[in-house]
Amino acid sequence: MNSSFEEFMRVDNRTPFDVFNWSVVGVLKQGQRFESFPGNAGVTFRDTRGLPWLFVGKTYTAGAAQGYFIRANSQFVKPIQMSSTRVQPQASQPLTSSTALPMKLGFDEGFGSIVVPESDTRASAYGGRLRRYDVHIAKMFEVTHFMCQEGTLTPGIIWNYEAGGGTINMGSFVITCRLANQIASAYGLGKSEPTNITFSAGEIGRPDVRSFNIPILNITGDKVPRWISFVQGF
Repeated sequence: MNSSFEEFMRVDNRTPFDVFNWSVVGVLKQGQRFESFPGNAGVTFRDTRGLPWLFVGKTYTAGAAQGYFIRANSQFVKPIQMSSTRVQPQASQPLTSSTALPMKLGFDEGFGSIVVPESDTRASAYGGRLRRYDVHIAKMFEVTHFMCQEGTLTPGIIWNYEAGGGTINMGSFVITCRLANQIASAYGLGKSEPTNITFSAGEIGRPDVRSFNIPILNITGDKVPRWISFVQGF
């Protein structure tokens, strides 16, 4: 492929996915179990023919290859319920009531920015099903809703999202005050977290860092898969 793995997994990636022309690294035996991980663009990856593939991050066979793609076809693979003596399904693990992951937030002339240190935003946020990507999107909604309620924003804001400390462009997201309010009503708000936001002073002075206590979205229990589904479509 003509881009790095991190770039390929980005939601705005435009690299042609002609995986059927790549080298075969191994063959899964009948009945062999594996765990797949979604990218930022969704659960499956579509090749240039429009056919879906899964990214395999782990197999439950000693010495088996990891980090490859397989066809997401019901003739070849199917989901299973893992035994309680093995790895528990991630969907059963509730989100820790916090979105305080490392990130830098900023406002500058009608735009918001969120810069996170990690390059792989597919990683689990709290050991459960939610990715860091899902939590980063939640933070955008939390801050937007708070600022709209304070009267600082109207009718909304465009968020620029960057990973890898600002080296990977994850795309831009428009969040209106109306949408932020709908999300806050749908999921509810939990405890407030101290949140630092840097406000640009343009060319006339130094940036101003302010701290706010911003309520977080209550993305727990059965709301976790709902949020994941929403983010994939957002």
